[in-house]
Amino acid sequence: MMTTIQLMHNKKTMRFDVVQMTIYKQTKIVEAIGQKNQSYYLFFYKDRYINAKKTTSIRLQSFLKNALQYGYTFTADHPLTKALLTEEKAYRLTSNNQMVQKLSNKYNETEMLYVLAMFDNYVNEKKIQALCKKTFYNYRRNGQLKKAFRILANYAQVRPQDMFAKDMLQHFDFQKYKDQYQDIEQLTIEWSDPLYLESVYFEQKFPDTVINFVIQQYHKDNRKFDQLFLIYMKCSSLEVVSKLDELCQELLSEQDQIALWEDLLASYPAPKTIIEKLVKLNGYQAILKYYLHHHEAIEDRELFEKSLESVSTDQLIEDYQPLLQALMLTYKDDTAQLERVLHLTIKKLLQYLPLKDIITSLKDTELPIMQKLRKMDKLTDNPDQQFALGEIYYDLEQYDQAIACFEWEMELAPEDPAPIQYLYKSYLAKGDKEQANTYKQLMVNIPS
Repeated sequence: MMTTIQLMHNKKTMRFDVVQMTIYKQTKIVEAIGQKNQSYYLFFYKDRYINAKKTTSIRLQSFLKNALQYGYTFTADHPLTKALLTEEKAYRLTSNNQMVQKLSNKYNETEMLYVLAMFDNYVNEKKIQALCKKTFYNYRRNGQLKKAFRILANYAQVRPQDMFAKDMLQHFDFQKYKDQYQDIEQLTIEWSDPLYLESVYFEQKFPDTVINFVIQQYHKDNRKFDQLFLIYMKCSSLEVVSKLDELCQELLSEQDQIALWEDLLASYPAPKTIIEKLVKLNGYQAILKYYLHHHEAIEDRELFEKSLESVSTDQLIEDYQPLLQALMLTYKDDTAQLERVLHLTIKKLLQYLPLKDIITSLKDTELPIMQKLRKMDKLTDNPDQQFALGEIYYDLEQYDQAIACFEWEMELAPEDPAPIQYLYKSYLAKGDKEQANTYKQLMVNIPS
């Protein structure tokens, strides 16, 4: 199902289809397309929505260009995209002046400049630089050199091409602070500039040694989405399934929780832990898909069979060949179990799959179920053997095909109670009590 959002402009609400979400440093950028193919980008800073901008072109050296090129991009239907967006909420579009006013009310000077610089594709670059200079010189005149340096260091994380910031960061007045910022390990221990450190760690793909520092900061700021993203990205090395589970339950629907766990299942070092989560969510299709591509992981046959039973037929059809191969490998030393599980599987596959395709996939098997299928194939075009064919269909729970066979047989032998009894049982098995009762009455009226 398409992920959609609402944008509000001048009290008018418009619905847009989400295309993708990109996460870059502290920013989330969501691309959305309207009915007339107009493209908008929604900007979020940390966990908070800031503004949306109609976009016809992207400047080569803009923050938006860098984000789309170097960020982590997720599809519209990815669980993380859905965790960020609220379909019921209308995201308001504001002018640049209104946005600047709101930013000045919500953020300190460092963060305000940082967020405004994120919009350099839409706001005049000279105006952004002018604000940077004003803030920087205010601190410098007051002798607050460390704050002046911090303003530039963070601003340069968003606009690395800005010549004013580049030149001033090289000034001898700031050599002491420059040396401090180059000692990233000590800066991490002090944790004195989280905004800067988070940007640097993003570029370094969040080294394992700093993950706990970053998660603590996210927890302190109540940034649940960012915790979810970081743990999701580093899940295989962190092994923090319980924390991820807690965040999933809070931010995602059950279906999206299943999708997220399924995504992690193939790479997580302890798949049993994730499989347990999927069982609680009835995510049997995800479990079955995993087993189909990891035959060696099928230790719990009971769970494998439960997954097989729980998955709908149309979901089975997509992977029926790997499924049949997995069955042959898993139960190769237990023909009785293999017969039983194949019987269960073929009952489902026959609803949508041609009989010949199943026979071809299992051509090297000589189990009773295969003998039955081959017999079906021979009887299919024989009008004199429709009752025998109907019995096999009935045994494999293909009730519609069985009914067609028994109706044919009833036409040929109207006094024979056997096809009528099967018609009664077939309709009963389908849940059609009214039709079943019709044939039950016919049985009463036929002389024994």
